[in-house]
This record gives sequence, C-alpha cells and structure tokens, in this order.
Amino acid sequence: MPLILEKLIEFKLLLNKKVFLLFLSAAIYPLAFSPINLKFLSYISISVFIILLLRSNRKESIRLSFFYGFILYFVGVSWVFNSIYNFGGENLFSSVLITLIFILTLAATFIPIGFFINKSLKLSPTKSSLLISSLWIACEFIRSNLFGGFPWLIIGHSQIHTIFDNFFPILGSYFVGFIVIVLSSFFSIILIQNLNKKYFIQLFVAAATLFIINLIPIHWTKHSNENINFAVIQANIHQGLKFDTSLTEKIKYKYQKMSEQHSDKDLIVWPETAIPELIGNHQYLNKLKENYNESLLISGIFRFDLSSNKIFNSIVFLKESMQFYDKRHLVPFGEYIPLKDFIKPLGKLLDVPMSDISEGNRNQSFIKFKNYNIYPLICYEIAYPDLIYTNKDEYGLILNLSNDGWFGDSFAPHQHLQIAQIRAIETQSYILRAANTGISAVINPTGKINNFIPLNEEGVLTGNIFTTKFLTPYMVFGDYPILMLIFLLIFLHIYRFKRNG
Repeated sequence: MPLILEKLIEFKLLLNKKVFLLFLSAAIYPLAFSPINLKFLSYISISVFIILLLRSNRKESIRLSFFYGFILYFVGVSWVFNSIYNFGGENLFSSVLITLIFILTLAATFIPIGFFINKSLKLSPTKSSLLISSLWIACEFIRSNLFGGFPWLIIGHSQIHTIFDNFFPILGSYFVGFIVIVLSSFFSIILIQNLNKKYFIQLFVAAATLFIINLIPIHWTKHSNENINFAVIQANIHQGLKFDTSLTEKIKYKYQKMSEQHSDKDLIVWPETAIPELIGNHQYLNKLKENYNESLLISGIFRFDLSSNKIFNSIVFLKESMQFYDKRHLVPFGEYIPLKDFIKPLGKLLDVPMSDISEGNRNQSFIKFKNYNIYPLICYEIAYPDLIYTNKDEYGLILNLSNDGWFGDSFAPHQHLQIAQIRAIETQSYILRAANTGISAVINPTGKINNFIPLNEEGVLTGNIFTTKFLTPYMVFGDYPILMLIFLLIFLHIYRFKRNG
C-alpha cells in the first residue's frame, strides 16, 4: 500500500510538472508576436511542447495538445471578450459564453497533433520533424478557414524581419512556419534522444543556410516612377461613440474638417465605416465628392443596396464617378453567424449586432485610378492573401481600411498591423492602411513601416509612395506548394501507420 501511494504521488507530481511546463510554454507563445515581438519565444514554446508530447502516451498527448491550444488562445486573443462585452452589446454571461466557445473551438484544432505526436512515434529525427511540422501547419490552415476562419497567431507571422524575409514572397507565411517548426522539433528530438553532436551540426548548418539565403537581395516586383501623394485620416472616434446617432453629423464633419487642407492630395483615405450610418441613397456621397475635385476620396461605409435589398460593409471611391467595393470575407460572429440555421436556439440568446451583413461578390478585384490599380481590403480581409488579385502587367497598391476600435487598448491592433506587414512582404507591394483608432500606417514592400499614427491618437498621415507591378512567386502559386507538401507527408505517415498496425 505505501508503495502504491508513493507511485501515485510521483505520478501526480510528474503530471503537475507537465501541466505547469505546458501552461508556461503556451502562455509565452503569443509574446513572439506584436507588440512584444520576442520572436525566439516561439521556438522555446514549440520545443517544450513537443518534448512534453514525446514523453506522453497518446491519451495524455491529446489532452496536453488541447490544453496548449486553449492557453495559447486564452492569452493571445482574450481581447475577443472585450470586443463582445464592451462594444458588442452582449451581457456578461453571453460574452463569456461566446468567448469560451470561440477559444475551445480553436483549441480543438490542436488535437490531431497530440494524436500522432507522442512517445509511440518511432521515426528518425528528420522524419519526425517533418511530420510534426506538417501536422502543425495543417491545423493552422484548418483553423484559418473553419467557419469563416481565424488566421491569428499563425507561427510564420511572428518571423517577419528575421532570416526568413526572402522566403515570404516565394512560398508565404505557412512555409516559413513549417521551417520554424521543423527546426524547433528537430532540436526537441535530439535533446530527448541524447543524440550525438552531428545532429546539432546539421541543425546549425540548416540555420546558417537560411541566414545566408536571406542576405541575397531578391526583388520580384518593379516600382513605378510615378509618385502618389496621400492623406490618411485617423479621427480616433471611440467605438462606444461611433454609432451614437446623435453624434453622426459631428463625426462626419470631423472627417471633412481633418481632410480640408489635404484636398490637393491624390488620395484621401478614411477608415472602415468612417461614415457611421447606413447609406441607401447617394445624395450625401454626391455632395461629399464635390469638395474633393482633385482627389480620390476613399471611405468605409455601410451600404444598403436597393436592387438586392442587402447590406454591405463597403468602401466607396469618390471621383467623377462613384465606385464601390463590398467586403468579401466577413468576420464570423461579428458580421454574420456561421451555421445560422443550425444554432437558432443559441441565436435567440446571443443577439449579435451587425450580424446580417451580406458577403460581397467574390469576383471583385480592383479599382482603376489614373495609371494604376487600387486593390482594396476591409479589416479582417488583410489576413487572407488569396483575396489580393494583383495584375502583373499593371502598377498598383494595396489599400486596407479597418476599424480596430472594437479591440480597445489590447494586443489586437498590433497583431492586425503585423498581419498587414506580412501581406506587404509577401506581395512586395506598398500597403496604405487607414484605421479608425489606429494603427494607421504606410507599409513598404519589405514589410517595414515607413510612418504610422499611434493607437488611440488623432492625426493625419501624409507622404508619397510608389506603385509596383509584376508578381512574387507566392502571388502566382499561393499556398498550394506547401499544402501539397504537408498533406503528402501526412498521407505517407498515415499509410505507414496503418500498414504497421
């Protein structure tokens, strides 16, 4: 009996140690991203996680994987609760429930990692690392697309401005994440198995090769000779006041007043839903464009389309004519309810505001202005590179209008800006970003920020940028190469797994 008790105590201590290490490794993962940007923490987090899995049986590994995902997103996207409770019109219970369901769903995507990666895995360090990385990226891809998707805290995004910068425009952020996980898991495996120093040498050579490749200047796109001068207006309207109907006219006047002295600019850009009312007729817009004869005025609006009887989250482009871009990728539980017909009972409890917005036509591509194209994206769409349809033979720039006021003073606006930086380096194009409360920014083709207006500050961002043409390899092939690779590796492992019983 004392021996059984002693073994039970030992098991509980071991379990507590594992849980503590797992909690710590998951909690530091979001710190690798903006605004903290301690990029090395992603390697530590993943390495510790993999070591714990490889020392656990399958059942325990599955639990640890789920717990890792839960803590990671609990720490990294806790601002979701703030958005729902403070600005979404939900009570405390509903806000907690929505946030919990959201995080649990994200955490569940880590379960396949635990199913395959545990102490029953008997492969060489190289094969094991490739399998681990393939599973991780597959789970990221599913997470980014399931029920509308949530491509947040994608491991590749944390590695901007590192030894991987030359790889983003070739194979994208999923490929970068794949390599990060290969390196981290390879390190974990050689530590666990006490392998000889030749494996450490291999790891060093791999990292050195990546470093050398990144030193080679590679330019896939070409700058135009034409300067575009712009003014980005950040009015800093608090989210709690933005849709107060008694303040609508004051808000509209504020944007016009801040834009007055910039009427000579080529582009005057207001953020997402800058005009805080539903636009059904074009009387106000026609009057507005008369004030900006020399400029293209760009603003986010809620648009009611009379012909289809639908509401769109849109961008209006005001010049001689009036053009619209309607948001194509809506925010789940923010602008629409996924599987609405199946969750009607929940829908009665959770009356999510602005959840009846319609999806724009998927074939929208760009707005023509002067000698170049403007490729518009609204808010969340910047996280989806497949929505950027650039033309290799024409000059253009990417425009991102956003309203991050929903997130308050949290990590979210910084994380959102970092995603925009990733898109800039993947496409090697300028991105002009206008956000209601920030962070408005000019991002150059290397993903670096030329200028910005800080979060929760009022200001006007002015300057000159160039358009670019031609396509990066990533814009041509997208994520297909890395997806084909990882699913091939997973298929081969499953085949081997079944063959061996």
